Amino acid sequence: MQLKERLKVIYDMIPPCNILSDIGTDHALLPAYALINGKCKKAIASDVKKGPLKSAENTVRQFNLEEKMDLRLGDGLEPISEEEADTIVIAGMGGQLISEILQKSINKAKKANSIIIQPMTRQKVLRVYLWQHGFEILDEALAKEEDKLYQVLKVRYTGMIRKDWKPVNEIVGEKLAEKKDPLLPEWIEREIKKQEKIVAGIKAAKNPDAQLLKSVQNLLKDLKDLLDTL
Repeated sequence: MQLKERLKVIYDMIPPCNILSDIGTDHALLPAYALINGKCKKAIASDVKKGPLKSAENTVRQFNLEEKMDLRLGDGLEPISEEEADTIVIAGMGGQLISEILQKSINKAKKANSIIIQPMTRQKVLRVYLWQHGFEILDEALAKEEDKLYQVLKVRYTGMIRKDWKPVNEIVGEKLAEKKDPLLPEWIEREIKKQEKIVAGIKAAKNPDAQLLKSVQNLLKDLKDLLDTL
């Protein structure tokens, strides 16, 4: 079995563990790969829809994992117990939804040794949620499939609330900058183009918002300064 780059980066961030819970599992390829390669002793693959679990059943049978992987139907972290909250993966969803899943089952999220999350959209919303609710970002990486870039974060609840950060921190993870992730320049360049379009849009408005324009221009400067350090 081979994983595509996005799943491979997620897999690489999973620590050796007793139980791996893959929330929104789809085909259950990730937990199957983790079991086959000995990264976890047991896996739970859950999804809110029956269709993906049918695909997961095929994966379980194909690799003879009936004794090691449980398939569960349910929303978010509801299908797992607090005792099973060892390593949790929540990938392929929007950042807002991931935040809601964590908040809805906050006690389970707090008990997890590590949570690997991969937001498809609204990454800034997710980062702010994590900081404001006592989750520490332990590690980050970028993945690229075809022309798309994805963020992957490894977090853990520590109870330490973060109160101060710059807007650029919401877009570019500090761990990514520390590691000088090889895909980071491309990620920043894409963000610079987005912010330049926003600046142009504000300036083209009949009544430009001066305060908003200044904040976006400051963000743009911080992005360019960060790019220069890579």
